[in-house]
Amino acid sequence: MSIDPTENNYHKLVPETELEGRAERLQDQLRRLELDAALLFDPIHMYYFSGTIQQGVVVLPTVGKPLLCVRRSVERARIESSLQHILPLSGLSQLNHHLQQAGIQTKRMGVMESNIEFSFYKTLSRTLPQTAFSDISGVVGALRSVKSDYEVALVRRAGEHHQLVYDLIPTMIHKEMSEWELGCEIQHAMMRYGYTGMARFSNSTMELFLGYISAGDSANYPTGFMGPGGAVGLCPTVPYVGSKTQIEKNQPIYIDTGFGYRGYHTDKTRIFSLGSLSDEVLEAHAHCLQVEEAVRRRLKPGAIPAEIYAEVMETMVKSQGFEQHFMGYGTNQVPFLGHGIGLAVDECPVIAANISTPLQKNMILAVEPKKALPGIGMVGIENTYLVTEQGGENLTPGSNEVVLV
Repeated sequence: MSIDPTENNYHKLVPETELEGRAERLQDQLRRLELDAALLFDPIHMYYFSGTIQQGVVVLPTVGKPLLCVRRSVERARIESSLQHILPLSGLSQLNHHLQQAGIQTKRMGVMESNIEFSFYKTLSRTLPQTAFSDISGVVGALRSVKSDYEVALVRRAGEHHQLVYDLIPTMIHKEMSEWELGCEIQHAMMRYGYTGMARFSNSTMELFLGYISAGDSANYPTGFMGPGGAVGLCPTVPYVGSKTQIEKNQPIYIDTGFGYRGYHTDKTRIFSLGSLSDEVLEAHAHCLQVEEAVRRRLKPGAIPAEIYAEVMETMVKSQGFEQHFMGYGTNQVPFLGHGIGLAVDECPVIAANISTPLQKNMILAVEPKKALPGIGMVGIENTYLVTEQGGENLTPGSNEVVLV
């Protein structure tokens, strides 16, 4: 091949030591669960454990080196992945042969049921009829929730580029511009700063294009997306970004986007306005900032997400009469204050009730307290934080205040 993709600054490969550490941590869990191996089919986990995204499967035995079986493209997989054992896979029926040749036991194997369609699962069961499958979605999700220093550096870079884009937004907004047009301007700027142009989700039923650019009461429009803000969207098939509705003066403009850099994401929301906003709007926004700070201070190793949620909701929301339309208008209301983020936008942990697993150093969460104002729009904030001994470190810097254009 005449092209060397690694010459591009963005096309850097995952270090071999990074992949080895990930494999070893999952192997420890597989041994604890008394499983023979794990099979990982979906793009996020193929990349996480092999450093490449192809059609195929990563096989991680409890003992020994991973096996990457690729239907297409083996050539590209061998360029991008440092794994030693990369084999062609003509079809799923060949998987059993590769496992036998590698001496991998198949009596009990782990799969991520949340990422496998039922029809595929039936085919897999026919391919490995002697195998009992166990769901390891929670195990792998917990493993990925704690980021390595390598991953933290990539999320930090995503946040830096995210800020560069948001610093430009005031220069983009003008009278008689539509939500969709503003979204196009933001998308263009993000691509120039290295945005990968897509967001991946652990929940396979969720998707997103850019985010939400919602002027005024558009932010309270009903949404099927699991977030507090809404958007009319361009059409029913693409209920994201924004509509052809024009931005008016003196209304909140809700801008909630993710920024993907080399696969890793930050999540960020800011409020803008073409002109001034009422005291009611500004006061509601200021209170959201106080809620965010209360959560940020608690993002320390050992803290329990359910306790953070209960404490902040009681002291900063319910007791202060801020509960109505907090975290979404009507049916848009969501029962959390923040969510994990990394290779996917919706990772664990979640700052919500009943989440009792303690936070750990190097977890990364997006915290997003928001308040819907009926007939007016949405205010609030979202920043991406790194869990540290001192509390959350903001990886999406920049002013949190409403930006008046």
